[in-house]
Amino acid sequence: MEFIIVCIIIFIIGYLAFLKTPKGKGLRGERVVKFKLGKNKENEKYVFHNCMFKQNNKTIQIDHILVSKKGVIVIETKNYAGRIYGDDLQNKWTQSLQYGKIKNEFYNPVKQNATHCYFIKSIIGKEIPIKSLVVFVQNNIEYIESQYTIGLNMLKKYLKRLPDVLSSDEIVNTAIAINSNLDLNTTNKQHVKNIDKMKQNIANGICPRCGGNLVLRHGQYSDFIGCCNYPQCKFIKKD
Repeated sequence: MEFIIVCIIIFIIGYLAFLKTPKGKGLRGERVVKFKLGKNKENEKYVFHNCMFKQNNKTIQIDHILVSKKGVIVIETKNYAGRIYGDDLQNKWTQSLQYGKIKNEFYNPVKQNATHCYFIKSIIGKEIPIKSLVVFVQNNIEYIESQYTIGLNMLKKYLKRLPDVLSSDEIVNTAIAINSNLDLNTTNKQHVKNIDKMKQNIANGICPRCGGNLVLRHGQYSDFIGCCNYPQCKFIKKD
């Protein structure tokens, strides 16, 4: 009996420690948004969580996808503390902690989610309306200038105000298309490995989309690194 109690205590301590890690905070944030989005309603609403897809030997992970009469809402969840600074055009946003003593940069989640929306559009068809939404669980959006970002406390009102754009048939067919493309065999660990492999390929001058060579190209406004197979492949290496 004592052994079982000790095991339970160790498990609780370990779980509480995990919740304080970046991954644990992210999972907590996703669970809160999942609760807010509610359950599926046949022919009316379908919600997908922690979605994994495969495209050209790379994996795409999307936190939440809501399909309803409001359209398709692709949601990226962030559970950062402190003050968050950023706008739609910046490549990096900034997290400020301890009154500015600690500052961390992270990739613009609006641009991150725009990539997700582009992928979802490719599998459901251009005629289905898609909206991108970034939700900050801790509602700390005071210093963010973005039309695509809201706090968790605004989520239900935001969804309610959207106009109805899909019929029941469109909702069902769209949900089927998304479900059919889900990759149920790829775990989050494998997704991270795939991202690392993609970064390594880029560092070695290999296009992560088609396997072609990355070369210096001359654009209208500036030079950039792009795929040699342009225009068939339009990958561009970002800074």
